[in-house]
Amino acid sequence: MRKAVIPVLALAALLGGCKREPDFQERYDAANKTIVDKAKAIDAQIAGTGVPPDDAEQDNKDEL
Repeated sequence: MRKAVIPVLALAALLGGCKREPDFQERYDAANKTIVDKAKAIDAQIAGTGVPPDDAEQDNKDEL
């Protein structure tokens, strides 16, 4: 009986450490928030200086 309990407890401990992957909607919401936050920051800088951030061109090069 004890020999059967040890593997079950070990399996339960391993599964307890697993974490659920975010679903599509959660990933979409996170990406959308990031994009909206960046857009607001860019809009604020343009409103304050009249010039977009210098690193905008660099960001586009990194994605290619």
